[in-house]
Amino acid sequence: MMITRTFTELYLKHFDFLYGALCLCWQTAFCNKTKQLDKARLKEKIRSYGVYNHENAIIIEEPLNIKDKPLFKTLTWVNDYTYSVDDAVFCKYIELYKQALKEVEDNIFILKDKPERIAYANIILRDFNKSYHHDQTMSDSEQNNKCKEFFEFVLNRQFIFENGIITNGNDNMTLPNYNLSVRLINHLDFIDKLIEVFSYFEIDLLALAEKHKHNLYLFDENKRNNNVDQTLGSSTTNTYIEERTGYNFQNNILPKFKSSLSDECLIKIMHYLSDKKMLENPNTDSWLFWFNRKTLKNPETLKWKGTPTMLSNIIQHLCGESNSATIKTTFSAKDYVKPTRKEYESGKTYKEIEQIITISKQKNN
Repeated sequence: MMITRTFTELYLKHFDFLYGALCLCWQTAFCNKTKQLDKARLKEKIRSYGVYNHENAIIIEEPLNIKDKPLFKTLTWVNDYTYSVDDAVFCKYIELYKQALKEVEDNIFILKDKPERIAYANIILRDFNKSYHHDQTMSDSEQNNKCKEFFEFVLNRQFIFENGIITNGNDNMTLPNYNLSVRLINHLDFIDKLIEVFSYFEIDLLALAEKHKHNLYLFDENKRNNNVDQTLGSSTTNTYIEERTGYNFQNNILPKFKSSLSDECLIKIMHYLSDKKMLENPNTDSWLFWFNRKTLKNPETLKWKGTPTMLSNIIQHLCGESNSATIKTTFSAKDYVKPTRKEYESGKTYKEIEQIITISKQKNN
């Protein structure tokens, strides 16, 4: 049998159109004088491509709900945006990229030798690799940061929405599935699943991409390199946390937060804190792990960007108490500041979180 590329070639043509549209958005919104993106212009340009049309898609019967589990396994940074995506984008339709993925799987089975499979992987990497950078001189790390910044703007439907970010209890509002946003997230899903498919045949697509300088949009070198400072399973990190918290890891049990709030409510609060630039690395799995709702082998510590006082107040709000050892362990924090309940409850953050809690309880009653 010969390998086929019918769906793959068709998908790559569609991806070329997507690449051209994203480049045009970038170039139109990039100011050569300030060397910055004009966000208002970028928002307008992304919206100009319209809302995603499922007209030519194939409906499948099995209902799924992506909001109950992270969608991306390797490109985990994309999970920050999947919670607000309409289920139909991934779950009710078989898109062209999925048909191309099935074709790739079939081809790998036909190729019996590992060198042939590696050559096939390199051809795919060559064909769909693109770079979304304005024509300017930058280091690799600077280019990566610019690329991620741009992708996040395209994927963030609350940013693209005409009235801006939805707050004050309206975060359940259904936002449009913008054309470029859905097409980009589908392509990133294609990459994520392609990495997984080749891993079943002991082929590291990430290593091949690094070797030949292809960008797979991982945007997280710590996860790629299993950085010990971010992984609680390592003795180095255990020592690091023990020095700051006095917590002993010999019994291999980590202190967790206890909250009566539902998982759904806690996740909404996580995204709220991320939107307010207080939580740097929102991740549903890690967040629920520290609230004793999920089991992980190598959980990541959370990164708090707000004040220590605000952190203590919010934890007390969610759990009824603010525990020094748990906060220091969860957030790898040196300092713990006692909560200031009266001041906190008179502020905007308390009222907005309380509103999320109230709406969540009303939905579950």
